[in-house]
Amino acid sequence: MPNLAAVPSLLLADDNPVFLRALIEILEPDYEVVAALHEGAAVLDKVTALCPDLVILDISLGDMTGLEVLRRVKAAGCTVKAIFVTVHEDIDFVNAAFDIGASGYVFKSRVSEDLQRAISTVIKGGRFVSGGLSLPPQAEK
Repeated sequence: MPNLAAVPSLLLADDNPVFLRALIEILEPDYEVVAALHEGAAVLDKVTALCPDLVILDISLGDMTGLEVLRRVKAAGCTVKAIFVTVHEDIDFVNAAFDIGASGYVFKSRVSEDLQRAISTVIKGGRFVSGGLSLPPQAEK
């Protein structure tokens, strides 16, 4: 369980280097960015090595989808929380993300309005989705 008194650690993954740098600039004043990666295979390696509090993933990564990355992370028994930050604003993508264990889903078009709130909500154990969409029902545990 993450230490909520400490600065939350984040691992970022996006195949767009310009967007990734922008995310780092937005987040570093309030969070510890432990890695910023472009490919899913690197995320799989670093999540277990670094044990961040939260992974922020794009759906479109160079070598595999962010959905596949999170599916593999969760299948390996890792309990890291995840937020997708993506251009995909379709409810089917939102549902797919939550179905595999995401805790948040932020549209890139709403990053400046929603990302900080999403991170805060997810770190505290809640769930978040951009754009006023309804959250999918939470799976039984």
